[in-house]
Amino acid sequence: MAKEEFVPLTKSAYKLLAILKDRAMGEYVYRVDIKQSELANTLNISRQALSVKLRPLIERGYIRTGRGFIEITGRGLSALGYYSKPVYILVKVEPSSRDEVYNMMRDKKLGKMNRVAGDIDLILEVGGTQATEVLDFVSSLKGVISTKTYFTLELT
Repeated sequence: MAKEEFVPLTKSAYKLLAILKDRAMGEYVYRVDIKQSELANTLNISRQALSVKLRPLIERGYIRTGRGFIEITGRGLSALGYYSKPVYILVKVEPSSRDEVYNMMRDKKLGKMNRVAGDIDLILEVGGTQATEVLDFVSSLKGVISTKTYFTLELT
């Protein structure tokens, strides 16, 4: 993956982003980059019929749509029976096994993974419904000493 080049912001762009950030509320969403016409074709319905089906989901706050994307909100994930807030799994690994464990976890694409220094070696951020499956996998890896799991109660 190519490293993105940093482009400095103008004063007005910085101000705009800062205002949006200050007013933003953290939320866990799933984003699908898909045109509505493509989704309609996948469902074998017309674009207009899809629009009729999406409207109540938008009104209930289950999804947000934009040009070329649809986001499933935390509320939408809850309606599907998913715990939509992130779960953080802290992992301690034997020093001699770190590279092997990191590589296995990275290849499995479990969620967001951060290597850290300190009392623990790794922090995983996964969707709440994945927590059990991820914990089972991580705990089975040779070299994993311990895990601690933290469930998000509120996003601010």
